[in-house]
Amino acid sequence: MKNNELGEILKTEELGKISDKFFQTVSKESDRAIAVLSVIYLDNILEKLIRLVYIKKPNVSSLFKNSQLLQSFHNKISIAYFSGLIRDVVYHDLKLIGEIRNKFAHSIIDDTDFTDKGMSQRIDSLIALPTEIKDIYPPRLKFILVVVHIGTLIRTDIVYFSKYKLPTYVECYNLNSFDYSKAILTPAEIAKIVNTHKE
Repeated sequence: MKNNELGEILKTEELGKISDKFFQTVSKESDRAIAVLSVIYLDNILEKLIRLVYIKKPNVSSLFKNSQLLQSFHNKISIAYFSGLIRDVVYHDLKLIGEIRNKFAHSIIDDTDFTDKGMSQRIDSLIALPTEIKDIYPPRLKFILVVVHIGTLIRTDIVYFSKYKLPTYVECYNLNSFDYSKAILTPAEIAKIVNTHKE
């Protein structure tokens, strides 16, 4: 993707509206709610990206349901990354955002917030956080800004993949139309392989 093309996609009005709406929604919430809502927001975007590149079969939806392979945020991150759908920086930050959410989820009794030393250190470790704002904004705002930025990057990829859908390996070689009922090897070749393994 060329930089000017990426810039055009990023400028789309819809991406801006989605980011603004998310920002306005979470800005009014507690730190714990922000962490939880951020993962829900990013999880939904990741699912859209993965669904976009998966084959169009009705049973694909079952992968995202209860106790299935792609139900968890962590698994969606891994599948998207190891399938080459998201950048290194997005992978790193999504994992860290998931850890931050888990910290809040497992410390319900504690008054954990973004200003806690461990929490603010995690936030400062987010790669998508521009260095010029690291020392200016409070941890809460930095976290929200990174979530919005990561969400925008993934949504940009969704727009790009929608525009330039590449065929799968199976589609490229039209493998579903191959007649597998016919043997690829001749009977003599099969006999030779069988006899080799008997020895």
